[in-house]
Amino acid sequence: MRIGPGVSLGSAGPAPGPEVRRAEPDGAQRTVHPGSQGELTIRHVRTFAELEELLVPWRQLYERSGSRNPYAAPEWLLEWARHFVAEPELDVLAVSRRERLVGVAPGYRRRLGAGLRTVQLLGAGRHDELTELPGVLAEPADGRAVLRAVVGDWCARQSGWDWLDLPLSAEQGWFEPEWLTGEVARHGLVRHKTTRPSVVLPLPAAPEDLRHALKRNVRESLRSARSRLDRSGRRWAVTAHQSEPQVRLVLPELARLHAARAALPGRRRHTDVLASAAQRAFLGEVLPRMARAGRATILTLDVEDRPVAAQVVLSAPQADYLGISGVDPDWWHSSPVTLLQLAAAERAAERGQGELNLSLGPDVAKLRWSEQVVQQPEFTVCGPRLRSRGGYTAYAAAAAVAGVRREAVRHRIRKDATGGGTP
Repeated sequence: MRIGPGVSLGSAGPAPGPEVRRAEPDGAQRTVHPGSQGELTIRHVRTFAELEELLVPWRQLYERSGSRNPYAAPEWLLEWARHFVAEPELDVLAVSRRERLVGVAPGYRRRLGAGLRTVQLLGAGRHDELTELPGVLAEPADGRAVLRAVVGDWCARQSGWDWLDLPLSAEQGWFEPEWLTGEVARHGLVRHKTTRPSVVLPLPAAPEDLRHALKRNVRESLRSARSRLDRSGRRWAVTAHQSEPQVRLVLPELARLHAARAALPGRRRHTDVLASAAQRAFLGEVLPRMARAGRATILTLDVEDRPVAAQVVLSAPQADYLGISGVDPDWWHSSPVTLLQLAAAERAAERGQGELNLSLGPDVAKLRWSEQVVQQPEFTVCGPRLRSRGGYTAYAAAAAVAGVRREAVRHRIRKDATGGGTP
């Protein structure tokens, strides 16, 4: 059996054992999946109050998981849900073994045109430029078992959706057709939707070894950046804004510099994710909340105490991740963002992080730091009904056309007001 675009699966084979559904006194449904290491119990979390109650064990699971994904942090996802998901849409699956939380599939149900219904993970489907790596969180030893149980639960409720999207982390591997059950296994289909590649800089165990481990062209770029700043005759420094009040205070500067970078002429286009009031409001709440949990820092390069560049750094248990950035066009040629990236790498190494993720989308600027590319696959499971298959086919075709248009715009060189190509 193989997985490919539009491949009908037929029978995917039996699950490891029959699932049992139990009604709970509070009305929450629980599904029991037998397993070799003890049964997995799934609880459906469908209110914000229940999601808040899950927060403490969810945080503990996130720490135990050794995740490299800051977008899997419960603080990020809960805030995203409150901003972009109506409570009746929530469909979070909390997976436990003997009362110990071992997995969270943070889903929600989304309605599209023509009565079509999908299941997405929090952070995906809407405002998805904000959350680069949506995913299912699981303890490493239980990763495949959690995914099987989650997919099996969704399959048992296939009448409530037409298709669902399931991103996997690099550690979780690939989708297994055997996870599908019932009508979805017999008449549904699964498709490899996309792969999300990101450039990763491995960090040395000894922080003082970092600069020696960098490529020669990066070291030369850093020396040039410092030299240009020194020759300006102005006092400059890198500042780490890491407490909640500090992050709130510097957010307007981040927005200003991010918009300025998006408008830079002579450069590939960068989306201004803060141009949207809804996205600006979300980041205005989630970054301070992440900072309170020790998971967000805004680095600024200050010239005479005024920020001329900014870089968001998000932290997962074993890795740091570069978020949105910005730069004043007057200081572009001083490469201030490169200096901030070095500061991010040094801070991550000092805290014992294993890697710095330079974010999605390998390009020349990122690959000069490292040639290690990590790939995260994403799959779509389409339900068994003809309506579902027809609706998904039309939606996927329209999404492909829109994606080509976005890429064409992104790769177009921005001109300045006089028609030139340099800032």
